[in-house]
Order: sequence, then structure tokens, then C-alpha cells
Amino acid sequence: MALAGLLLRVVAVGAALAAGGAASAPPAEGGPPAAASAHAQASAPATVGDGPPGGPAVLVGVPGLRWEEVGPETMPELWALAGESAIGNMSIRTATSRTCPVDGWLTVSAGQRAFSLRQQYSICELPVPPERSDGGAVVPDFEDHVEVNADSPYGAQVGLLGRSVHEMGGTTLAVGPGAALAAADEDGRVDRYLSGTEALRRTDMESSWLTVVALDPLADLYLDPPEHPEATPDEEESTANSEEEPEPEPGPVQERQRREALAEVDAELGRVLDALPENATLMVAGVSVEAGASRLNAALLHGPGPEAAGYGGGYLRSESTRRNGLVTLTDATMTLVQSMGTEPTRAMVGRSWSAVERPEGTGRSVGDLTDFSTAADVVQALMAGFFSLLVALQLLIYAAAAYAVHRYGERNRTRRAQALAVTRVVALGGAAVPVSSYLANLVPWWSSAVPQIALPVCVLACDALVVLVATAGPWRRTVLGPMTVVAGITTAVLFVDMCTGSNLQMNSPTGYTPIVAGRFYGLGNIAFATFATGMLMLVAGIAHFLIERGRRRAAVVSASVIGLATMVVIGTPGLGTDFGGLIAILPGLAVTVLMIAGHRVTVWRMALVCAAGAVLLAAVSYWDYLGPPAERSHFGLFAEQVLRGEAGPVVARKLGAMLGTLGNWQLTLLAACALLFLFAVLNKPTNWRMGALQRTYEYAPTLRAGLTGSLVTALVGFAANDSGIAIPALALTVAVPLTLSAAIWVMQREGPRPEEPAGPGDPAGPEGSAGPDGSRDGVPSGGGEAVGR
Repeated sequence: MALAGLLLRVVAVGAALAAGGAASAPPAEGGPPAAASAHAQASAPATVGDGPPGGPAVLVGVPGLRWEEVGPETMPELWALAGESAIGNMSIRTATSRTCPVDGWLTVSAGQRAFSLRQQYSICELPVPPERSDGGAVVPDFEDHVEVNADSPYGAQVGLLGRSVHEMGGTTLAVGPGAALAAADEDGRVDRYLSGTEALRRTDMESSWLTVVALDPLADLYLDPPEHPEATPDEEESTANSEEEPEPEPGPVQERQRREALAEVDAELGRVLDALPENATLMVAGVSVEAGASRLNAALLHGPGPEAAGYGGGYLRSESTRRNGLVTLTDATMTLVQSMGTEPTRAMVGRSWSAVERPEGTGRSVGDLTDFSTAADVVQALMAGFFSLLVALQLLIYAAAAYAVHRYGERNRTRRAQALAVTRVVALGGAAVPVSSYLANLVPWWSSAVPQIALPVCVLACDALVVLVATAGPWRRTVLGPMTVVAGITTAVLFVDMCTGSNLQMNSPTGYTPIVAGRFYGLGNIAFATFATGMLMLVAGIAHFLIERGRRRAAVVSASVIGLATMVVIGTPGLGTDFGGLIAILPGLAVTVLMIAGHRVTVWRMALVCAAGAVLLAAVSYWDYLGPPAERSHFGLFAEQVLRGEAGPVVARKLGAMLGTLGNWQLTLLAACALLFLFAVLNKPTNWRMGALQRTYEYAPTLRAGLTGSLVTALVGFAANDSGIAIPALALTVAVPLTLSAAIWVMQREGPRPEEPAGPGDPAGPEGSAGPDGSRDGVPSGGGEAVGR
């Protein structure tokens, strides 16, 4: 009965998941930091009975704080503290792409991505000073922040941190206007308020469960307080335009002024360390930008911690990112609550920070964090240009191929051969661009003096290497040989990358970045399109090789084994962890295998495949859900939301994001032009018997299977992922040039129709003509065993 009940729950979860998915060495012993102890005053700490079980929590928020500016000369207090604390980069992404100070503080307040109300959405503002009341303070118009965020796609509960402290019987202390936003309860009230660190005393912090301190010298350089804080922008404009708001140029701040501001931050941090209780957990975090676009900010944690090891001398890590040295702003709220020895609420979506081992020496550790942040900055800055160039390159490939097809009847053999040969190499190069963007991360281009140039150079070099391998071996003489090599390299690189931590996808133009913060581990949506398409074209090439040798059963088995291995790595939590990818790959793989086996693709067979996919999704999601809550991946979290009836807003948000991608005219144009070229140009009848595409199917019937499966996966991926149009656009970026390379091989082999006069030096017709490099392999198989259609 227990087993039957479990199966029933799995099936129930599967149905809901299928519907929803189609529409997401220990550190050194901790203790009071030497830097803090040097400032400690002789005063008895608060007893456990007077304070939280885990000791008080202290957050020092510094908008614009980054590791590249922290050093023993610039910020000696913070540098000394970093040497004995867990440190890391922090992704500050909130409900908008650009995290202004108020956005960051409200996100800490909610433990979920939030956003602020401001007069001009593109211009950041400083927090409004609260109104003092009975030793505490009330943030004006706080209810507006609560209401608009509750109705946002993320449903952030602004005031949750302060309310949690009050429900535990504790009190809050805020130092500075921004701190009041973070520490306030849902009514906008903090129990005690100070305007600056000058008046901060240890007794103040000992009597408060939670202390939040805002250090704003950097933000003060660039931002002005709002003139009319009661005015608020339209909510729809705030949410709908969050990805495209212009970023005004920061004010004219000299380097000397910035150094002085950093010194002032360090001095104020020293005052906080003077007053810090010995049993407190201290968090220092760059909670937002101070000007310009969002970047990775600095984060630090020191104190006893929830476990005996504490937070001394390591890298920060959380289950949200599963990467050493990288945490998120939404994790901060969870960490503060758990450091006090209490349980957070389910509305806090982050994961608590922990400490893992790091290299010896503060300079080396901070240098590694700075390198990672530099890579993220460069990729973020170049990403728009990269995709513009990618679209332009693909359109040039299609134009060159259209010209080559048009010139196919060229009577001059030399000109015809040159046009086709160049087009074939360029097509292979275009298909290899996505995998080359991952291979480029094998080289530490971010350490270059000019990383903005080093990254494109590395991508081009890797692309050239892939094309060289594809055209240098004996496989170049076969119709699908070069295509299979490029597809195989693409599949192998991403397969190995997922099995080794997805380091090549991180900070890659076609991967993901911690600044965008859509994903931190596993298989990204664009990488999925590349990986799935590469795999399906690979199995088509292998199947062609085996079927030509009379081994159709081996072709079906090999396609099935490679496809199942791909599904395992895509769907395993901690490896690919790609919910939408698992939905999309199954029907495409089924179509490809059925066609290779020579079977027809019917509605009933596909319905059976979809039902099996729903059960598979349910099983994987429920298995992940049964694990420890702090270790659940996207699968387990979504299963929990389904079981609690909370999946609707998540599905609606992803559906809206998917439909919104149609507004990306570049990727939409790329997908449309790729399909137009494939079926209207490459498949157009020429002066020979039929279109190049159909003629290529005669030589290699399995190509139809791989291409059809890729198109099915791209279509389902478009519907099942919030990246929307990017899935078919990138899938076609790989599939169409690979198909083109095979079609050109056929055109090179057959030559123009024998009825037309041959040019000087031309052979006497297709039957006596040799293929590329003089080969005579690859006889048309149109009359042989059929591939299912």
C-alpha cells in the first residue's frame, strides 16, 4: 500500500510538472576576528537568554563595494577582516536588471528579488531618511513598497526580515536610511534608529537581535536623494521595462574622490568593529550598485556560524550557486536569520551561506575573486555585440550559400569549385561558433591586459581549430563526415563540462553570467539548444556510417544509447539540472530514433513518448524533492511548489518571459532566416533533378532524421523554456550550417547537369565525376533501405 501511494503521488506530480514545465576541506576554526578583537572594548556580551540563540546578526551594507578596490592600503580594516573571514563575490540581481540601492535593501528585507519605486525608472535614488518615533523610526510610504512587490511576478514580501525578528521576540537596530529599509517590518518600523555610525555603541548592538548598518559614501558621490519621494512611477513601467532601461552616465567623479570615499567606508567599518559583540555574526556586503550597470560586488562573513567550524578564512558558497566564492543577495536574508539560530520562513528563497576552503593568502584569494568578476564584466559588456555578430555571420553564410546555389550551373569549373569550397568551410565555422565560445574559457583570457579583445580572439582561434579538425581527416571525403566531427565536438565539450561543474558555460557569451543571474550551474538554455542539436546531428552522422555498412540495428542502438546518456546528464540534479531541457529533448530524440529505425512517426507513438516523459519528469522531480530542503535543485523546488499549489505564479512568470523574447528582433530574425534558407533556398530545385536538400537526403537519409529531431526539440524548447526564441535560434545556428556543409558536398560531387556544356577542364558528367578531394564514396542511397518519415 505504501508503494502504491508513492506511485500515485509520483504520477500526480508528473501531470502537474508536465503542464507547468511546458508553460524552471572545511575552513579554519572560526571565532571573533582578530581585526574585530583589536577594536573590542571590555564589555560582557549579551547572554543567550537576552538575545538570539545563535548570537546577534550584523549586516553592514556598502553600495558599490567590489574586491578590485579592496587592499591593505585602500581599506586596511576590511582587508584585515577579509584575511580571517569567508569571502566571495555576490550577485546582486534583483527584480530589475540594474540594482539600485533601494532595490538592494528591499531585497534583503524580503529575502526575494524586489524592486523600488522611483520618479524616473532609469535613475537610481538614495533611500529616504525615516521619520523618528519613540527611539525607533518609520520608513515613509513603506506600504507602497510592500504592495507593489507583493503584486510583482516574484511576490516578494517586503518587511519579512524585520517581521521575522519581531516574531522571534527580538528587536531591530538600523543605522542609516538604507538600513531602515532592510530592517523594517511590514509596517515600515524599526525598533531603534541611528543616523550614522558616530553614535553607535556596543550596548546598542548587544541589545538588538539584528543590526543593519548602511555605509553610503560611495553612493553619495553619484546619487542624489529624491526631491519628491511621495511620487511613484507606474507599476507596469517598473516591471515591464526592467530589462531595457537606459543607464545614465554617472557624475564626474575623480579617482581621488573615490579613494577618499573608500577610506571613509573603511573608517566607518572600524567604528562598527569597535562596537561589535564578540558572539555576533558579521556580514559585509555590497548590496547594490553605486552608479552604472550592475556588477558582482564583494561579500564577507565572519562569526561563530551555525556549525563549529564557523566562517573563518574560507570562500563563501551557497546551494543557490553551488560555486565556491559566489553567493547571491537573496541568500543574505536566509543567512542572517539562520545565524541567529532561528528558522527562516518559506518565503525566503535563498540558501544560507557556508564556508569552504580557499587558497592561502588574502592577496591570492582576492585576486581570484577579482579575475572572476572581471570575466563576468567583460562577457556582460560584449554579449549584445557577440549576438549581433553571430546573427550577421549566419546571415552572411546564408547569403553566400544562396549565391553558391545560384552559381551551381557555372560553366567554369574552377569558379564553381572555389565558391562551393569556401562556402562549405564558412558553414562549418558558423556551426562551430557556439562550442568555440565555451572552449575559449579553457584559456584564462580574463587575465589579459585587454580582456575585451582577448575573448573574441580566443573564440575565433577555437573556431578555426574545430574547423581544421573537421576538414583535415579522412572523414572529409564523406557526405556527413565534417558535420559529424563538429557535432561530436559540440556534444562532447558540453557533456564533459556538465560532468565537471559547468565551468566552461560560466561567463561565456552563449552560457550564463552571475550578473544576469538566470542560472549559476547546470545546463543553460542556450547551451541546451547547442548541446541537443549537436547530439541529434551526431547520432545522424553515426547512424549513416553504420547503415551504409548494413548495420541498421547497431545504428538504432547507438542513437538510443547516446540519446539516453544525454537525457541523463541533462536531467540529473547537480549536473544538467535542466527541467525545460528534459521536456524538449525527449520528443526530438524519439523522432530521430524512430526515423533511423525506419518507422513512421505517428500521433500515437508521440503521445506515448510524451506520457513516458511526464512520468520521467515526475520521478526525477519527486526524487529531488525528497532530499534535504537546503540541497534541492530546480526540480525539487518546482515539485514543492506544485505540491503546495504555488506553481501558478512561477509558470506565469516564465510564460511571460518566453513570450517576451519574441521582441528580441535579432534572434527572431535569425530563426526566421534560417528556416527560410533551409526550405526556400537550399530545398529549391536547381538546374539538376531536385533541390540540394532533397538530393542530400538521397545520399544520407539519416540527415533527415537528425534535422527533423532538431527542429522538434527546438520547437518544444521554445515553449518549455523562458529563453523562448533563443532556443530555436541557437539550434538552427548549429543545424542549418551543418546541413549546408553536407549539401555542398553533394553539389561538389555531382557537378552541373550533363545536358549543359561543360566548362574547360570539366569532367563529362556526374556519373564520372569525383567528389571533393577526388573521393568516389557515398553513393546515393535513395534506392536502398528507407529511413522513416
